[in-house]
Amino acid sequence: MSSTTRAVRTDGGGGSVHRRGRGVRDQVVPTTLLPAVVLAVLGGLAAIAAFPPYDLWMLLPFAIAGLNAAVLTRRWQAAALTSLLWGLAFFVPLTIWAKTYAGVGPWLALGAFQALYIVVYGLLARAVLVRRGITLGSGIVVAALWVGVETLRSTVPWGGLSWGSVSFALSSSPLLNLGPWIGTAGLSFVVALLGQFLCGGILALLGRRHRGVTGLSGVWPMATVIGVVIGTMVVPMPKNPPPTGDSTLTVAGVQGNMDRIDPESLEMPDIFPHQLEATDAATSRVAGNGGSLDLVVWPEDSTGWDPRKDPARGQAITSEAQKADAPIILGTQTPTDDGGRYNNSLLWTQQGEVDGVYAKRHPVPFGEYIPYRSFFRTLSDKVDLISSDMKAGKEPGVFDVDGHGVGILICFEIAYQDLVHDVVDDGAQVIVVQSNNALFGDSDEAIQQVAEAKVFAVVSGRSVVHVSTVGQSAIFTPEGRTLDYQDHWTQGSVVADVPLRTGITPAVAAGHWPEIVLSGLGLAGVLLAGAGGRRAVAPARRRRDRAAATAAGGRG
Repeated sequence: MSSTTRAVRTDGGGGSVHRRGRGVRDQVVPTTLLPAVVLAVLGGLAAIAAFPPYDLWMLLPFAIAGLNAAVLTRRWQAAALTSLLWGLAFFVPLTIWAKTYAGVGPWLALGAFQALYIVVYGLLARAVLVRRGITLGSGIVVAALWVGVETLRSTVPWGGLSWGSVSFALSSSPLLNLGPWIGTAGLSFVVALLGQFLCGGILALLGRRHRGVTGLSGVWPMATVIGVVIGTMVVPMPKNPPPTGDSTLTVAGVQGNMDRIDPESLEMPDIFPHQLEATDAATSRVAGNGGSLDLVVWPEDSTGWDPRKDPARGQAITSEAQKADAPIILGTQTPTDDGGRYNNSLLWTQQGEVDGVYAKRHPVPFGEYIPYRSFFRTLSDKVDLISSDMKAGKEPGVFDVDGHGVGILICFEIAYQDLVHDVVDDGAQVIVVQSNNALFGDSDEAIQQVAEAKVFAVVSGRSVVHVSTVGQSAIFTPEGRTLDYQDHWTQGSVVADVPLRTGITPAVAAGHWPEIVLSGLGLAGVLLAGAGGRRAVAPARRRRDRAAATAAGGRG
């Protein structure tokens, strides 16, 4: 008897399988290994297509639906395998930017490590679904588990890696309208829940669910998904007043551009002169249009040597600030006495003074410092490409510019909710992100990062000025509108009257509570599911049970 036939018997046949299923409202035909593998790989690839530069965000619920269907197997080992395949199909191409300077081995290791989190999700989700079936309650629990695992991945180890979080695929989606209300965790929960609706609906339409579930039962979950997406188009933004007095700052974000850097030396000799050229051009353009600047922003690593220790560079920056009649926020590396370094942002005034210093608080492990260097050197000599470990700053960076708070984040920091919340809580009325995407060559890292900036502009209720050495650079309003944009590998600037805001969105006010509550809900759902003895998917029989069943069939 095939596994499919045994599952159908749970609906009306006799025997032990039927007794296990008694009282379970939903019975699901288990997914066999080959279809599960295909679903997993296609699901992971669909998830990639949901992110920039493809922006097919509508595929993301289908990707999660495919994963959930792929783990509905009789054996947990098969679920672990299919979850791993989904994770590899997603994270390996997503993180290909790491290959540019780290090499193939570390890139594949990073993708494989991230995929392990999907295995954790798959096994936990399976534990719920094989016990409780595809119901509204199990769907909520599974969606909460997705948030919990995504939170874990964004936190552990060494501060985690939030790259690839669900919300970052929604920069062009109407679902982003929910962002200031429910935050990134809420967005992940909604998308994961829509994925479970799709999973249940499609399985019902295909006749893979029984015990009172008809094919037509698959229509309403599909309709619900469509209705939710359409409904989010009219979700209003929270009230978010500007500060008293000036409601905008005229900002020029200068993208100097450079030649493609050598991945071995990581040197950028032409970035500083290019920044001076592009700043001259931006200042002249604004003045030619009868305007004036309040602030100039340079990207991360835009000066090479720390200009506080190089009088010639310092004087050149002062001259540009005087021409623009505006301070310049610039990025530089500052060595420490013990051989380390800080990734600093400086507020350089027209008088040649430094009026503010911010040190990056979340250095990237294996990108800006090497944890357990002696151990990892035994695995790859690439660790020595990072010859000096970057130290973490301690305080949020909020500079005072004409009485307005300008929050500072450096590069990957825009992908971390707690860092964004910190600068808003500390009084930022606009957020500046300084980045050096030259390190990642022609990969999609730059366009994915600028999408993260747009998402957090909406979630935080703050305009975001995202400035890169080589692009992409952009300015986003708190509503997610693009005020100006500069493409990859071009020299130029983004200039706009940038809206200032003082209101606190519900998402920022909630802090970490959405992740905590949803993660707790997911774990509680797993424990409750495990406590029950009834199953919606029959377990794999032992070999002797199959032999006995075959013999009984032969006697019949």
